[in-house]
Amino acid sequence: MLVINYFLVSLQFFALVLARAQADEYATDPNIYELTPSTFDKVVHKTNYTSIVKFYAPWCGYCQQLKPVFTKLGKLIHKDGQYAANVAAVNCDKEYNKPLCAKYQISGFPTLLVFRPPKHTDGQPLRKNEKHVNEVYNGERSLKAMASFLTSRLKNYSKRIPGFGSETFKSFVDEDEDYGKFVLISKSQSVSPLFRSLAIDFLNSVKFGLISSKALKGTTVTLEGQEVEIPKGENGEIEIPSLLYINKSSGEVLKYDRTPKLNDKLKISEWIVEVSKKTPSEGPLSKKEKKYYSSYRSGKKAKKAAPDHDEL
Repeated sequence: MLVINYFLVSLQFFALVLARAQADEYATDPNIYELTPSTFDKVVHKTNYTSIVKFYAPWCGYCQQLKPVFTKLGKLIHKDGQYAANVAAVNCDKEYNKPLCAKYQISGFPTLLVFRPPKHTDGQPLRKNEKHVNEVYNGERSLKAMASFLTSRLKNYSKRIPGFGSETFKSFVDEDEDYGKFVLISKSQSVSPLFRSLAIDFLNSVKFGLISSKALKGTTVTLEGQEVEIPKGENGEIEIPSLLYINKSSGEVLKYDRTPKLNDKLKISEWIVEVSKKTPSEGPLSKKEKKYYSSYRSGKKAKKAAPDHDEL
């Protein structure tokens, strides 16, 4: 009887170990997509977002070591930063996932692949069947390094404008009248991941421009031959940074003022929709997010929190 009991206990123990070994690590994580062959293309390839995918095996010690950092990366990208990027994982220990892991030549765990979308052509239909180019991430496996690498791979669809009096600004306002027009005045010469993410979300409906604060001359812009004042802050000066909506038809220039800082993509997106009457094709306010992406995480839509780490 003791031998039988011991055998049964041992059998239960090994069954538990096996179940844990095969379990999906991120099945209940609201910020990381746990993918299968039936969802991989929808999340990774049929989008203008850049994706980082962790191919792993639950029994792998190195995979377990990476898990806390990868979990933080998912939270940073999806919940706090709300960047135009996806953080996903594939459990290569699952039998039905093995062909997918073989397709991307996964030979060791964990393997991190970054998938970059093709450049979108303005006015063309949004991404449908074009595959993304992938590259192995071999950098430092820290939150800062991985986030920096991922956001550096975001496509840039914003236009650098040398100043409000330039021909570039005039053509920016005059061309493509069906698009909403937004300009960011910033000290930085480079386009931030958050600003690039907004441009990606609003492809085919909104155009974004970047003007360096060093290029500012005067306090007005010319719209249809009329001088229009640039909105100022409480101190009577043009605030830096400032996000402006340029409405040529009404001769208005409106300034974003929903939050003290330009660091909340959701709030900024809501303002863009309100003033321009344009809707995003991707991102937290899009139909695609509600219809597809939120259900590919844990089944519960991730709550969006105002970030405190990045600003336009």
